[in-house]
Amino acid sequence: MGKLWLIEGLPGSGKTTFAEALAKRDAKRTFYSEVDPAHPVDVHDVRWVEGEVTSGHVLERDARGTFVRYESTDEPQGTDVYELPFEQHVDVMLGRWERFVQQARHQDEAYVFECALLQNPFTIGMISQDVPLAFLQAYVEGIVERIAPLDPTVVYVELEDVETAFKDVYAERPEAWQHGFVEYYTKRRYAMRKALSGIDGTIEILKERQRHELDCLNRLSLRHVRVLNDHRNAIEQIASIESGEGHTCRH
Repeated sequence: MGKLWLIEGLPGSGKTTFAEALAKRDAKRTFYSEVDPAHPVDVHDVRWVEGEVTSGHVLERDARGTFVRYESTDEPQGTDVYELPFEQHVDVMLGRWERFVQQARHQDEAYVFECALLQNPFTIGMISQDVPLAFLQAYVEGIVERIAPLDPTVVYVELEDVETAFKDVYAERPEAWQHGFVEYYTKRRYAMRKALSGIDGTIEILKERQRHELDCLNRLSLRHVRVLNDHRNAIEQIASIESGEGHTCRH
């Protein structure tokens, strides 16, 4: 297997638990959660600033602007990377993927990411901005093209019963998470166009998101494995996935 593992799936699918277990099986692997401030690619709570940066912590610069993380006491500039117009978001993130690969291909470390290939693009592109699915497919294909030197493997932790899994994780999370998640999913363009609201609307969107993500994944030219995890037994399949004996596909 290569140097990059990309673990995908819906909230409540068990993808984080799977990713952590996968990383622990090899000392060279490092797991980066989607909110890890040290993540080499993902940009949770990071803003894109064009022009002079006057405060905050600079993560990375390119010819067009700067990725900056701000503390609560800072006066933030620019725009949250995940609130940029879709085309601009794609442009700056593909640049970040390119720079990551340039460094990672010469290092001995292997990387385990969650949400970076499918969830993040579908959250901004489908849920938030409701762009055509062809645009999302092109964005994800752009990422795949750039990460090819790392010989990546995608593991999609899939659910048959999305409703039960989401309601379970919803009940476990604090009230602020519950409110914030449902509000994000039902107050953005996709939900507004489809007149979806509340928890039931959120669940319907999650079902559609999984369906579209899997369709996108099946069109990609890279190694990927789909693992059903309704019974929480995905971790038991890690060894067979590592050995290439799992249900692996490459188109």
